[in-house]
This record gives sequence, C-alpha cells and structure tokens, in this order.
Amino acid sequence: MESLPLEDVTFTDSISIEDYNGLREAVDWMLVKPRRAEIALAHSFYLCVAIYGGRPVGMVRVVSDGGWSFLITDVIVKPEYQGRHIGKKMITMALEYIEKDLLPGESVMISLMSAYKKEGFYEKFGFHKRPFGNHGSGMSAWMTRNEAGEIVTEKEV
Repeated sequence: MESLPLEDVTFTDSISIEDYNGLREAVDWMLVKPRRAEIALAHSFYLCVAIYGGRPVGMVRVVSDGGWSFLITDVIVKPEYQGRHIGKKMITMALEYIEKDLLPGESVMISLMSAYKKEGFYEKFGFHKRPFGNHGSGMSAWMTRNEAGEIVTEKEV
C-alpha cells in the first residue's frame, strides 16, 4: 500500500450521480437509478465526500428529520484506499456535524446499518450491535417496482 497522507485528502459536500454510483460499484453495492440518486443526494442532511487526486475515493451521508433521529448511510471507501483513516475521518466529521447543535440534556438517536462483518469499525465510535438492551435487531426491506409494474419485496426479487 503506497503512502497516502490524510492531509492530501480533501473533503467536499457534493458528488455527481455518476461518481456516487462509481463508489457504490467499487464496493460491490447495487447501483441506484439516477432519479433516485438525485433525490437522495439532494435531500441528505449531511454529505461528506473524500477527494484524492481530483477523484472521489469515499463518502458518507446522513439522513435525518433534523430533530432526534439520524441515519448514517452510504459509508464507502474505495477498497484501494481503505485502511488509510479516510472512513474514520468521514465518520468523525459526520458525528461532529450532528453534535454541533445538541444542547445540554438533549439526546438524539444515530442509527446505521453496517456492511457485513464491518461492525467492529463502528464500535470504535460507540455504536453497538443489535440486539442490545431494549433495542431489537436492525431490519431492512427492499421494495422494487418491476418492469411489469408490480411491487416486489426483497424475498421476491
């Protein structure tokens, strides 16, 4: 692994749909249809994109109601740049953004769905695996409208 000083990585708050899907493709995630990607990126509560050599090498998004509920999503670092503290820096920046207007005595819930076997990375930031305490299992579902116009769920896709 060649040296990559974190000081050489810059961070921005925008990304093209093509670059967004390029990052997703780099980690073998499904691509997001352009219309859906445009809506998602435009409605992000917080967006941080890591740039190296003029190209995106990582990103993180936060979606929120702006009150007490936050979801960290799209945590991506291209495989060839992993292990260089880019992900750590982006998560730290996202958490600091959430913290900035949290007043004494207030609480917020920050959720995320970890990629498989990546839970240890998030535990370093105080996240815990579910179930935990009175928190049940994390759950998700995919809903797709197929070409015939029918709605199908993950089990049927």
